[in-house]
Amino acid sequence: MDRKVDFLSIFYFQKGFDNMSKKYLVAIDAGHGMHTEGKQSVPMSKNLYIDGELVRAKGKIIKENEWNRGVSEYLAAALKRCGIDTMFTADMTGKTDIALSTRASKANKAKADILISNHYNAIGSCAKWQTRVKGLLVLRTKNCSEKSIKLGKLAVKHLKKDIDYEYSYGLMRDVDMSGFTLAILRQTTMPAILIEYGFMDYWNEAKLMLDKKHQEKCAEAVCKSVCEYFGVTYIAEKQEATKTKYVRILQDINIHSKPDFDAANVIGKVTAGGAYTVVETIKRTGTDMYKLKSGVYITASPKYVEVFEK
Repeated sequence: MDRKVDFLSIFYFQKGFDNMSKKYLVAIDAGHGMHTEGKQSVPMSKNLYIDGELVRAKGKIIKENEWNRGVSEYLAAALKRCGIDTMFTADMTGKTDIALSTRASKANKAKADILISNHYNAIGSCAKWQTRVKGLLVLRTKNCSEKSIKLGKLAVKHLKKDIDYEYSYGLMRDVDMSGFTLAILRQTTMPAILIEYGFMDYWNEAKLMLDKKHQEKCAEAVCKSVCEYFGVTYIAEKQEATKTKYVRILQDINIHSKPDFDAANVIGKVTAGGAYTVVETIKRTGTDMYKLKSGVYITASPKYVEVFEK
């Protein structure tokens, strides 16, 4: 009897040890390619600046693949940090749009444990901006496994928690959204989901596509989802020592009592050459504003101010 108990104890201990040491493989699919027809934003209605740097000029477009590759690379780095192996199914230069059947076959042959396909959405031809449809959408295919549903729900959970979405469609079947099943989800043999992180024809979300901080934040949220799915501990990225942001005044500008350019809120001026501490960036439709340490607001336009850190 004692020998039997000892044997069972050793068996279950070993089984638990094997589970803890298991290596997982995640297939990451960066949707489309740089030259895929129609997969692009509406032309910029104004110059797009991120952290004071011009990233896309007025009249130019953002390719969906720019986002897809960016968030995929950040996701791979985050998963690696957590001890999870990754592989890419796409051409990560973006030069070639690999066929969906080839992507699925690559993941299947590698025996990946799960697949995550990264995308950015649109409701039409992206000829003009719209405000009707926006937000997060995670897709799983019709008649998928319970594991795909579990993975999709976890992705929705962590993205909604970490990203300030205006709206979330949650987890949906591909056929209910598009009218047909999606090949990358249908042809893969492992649990698989496709994430639409926003809409390329909705300005408030399109302007985030080239924001590397936003790409990384979304990738970290998905990494948390994967870690919870596998029962692996999420390891947060080591944070660098926080630097203080300052703004140098390039031209005399108004200061405002509220984050609004209305003339009624103007309470004075700051002159060119001065430097002030920035405590918050106020995102607005149009030109953003900086809140200064003194509590007043100024324009964030790089035409009038220059940002630096130390």
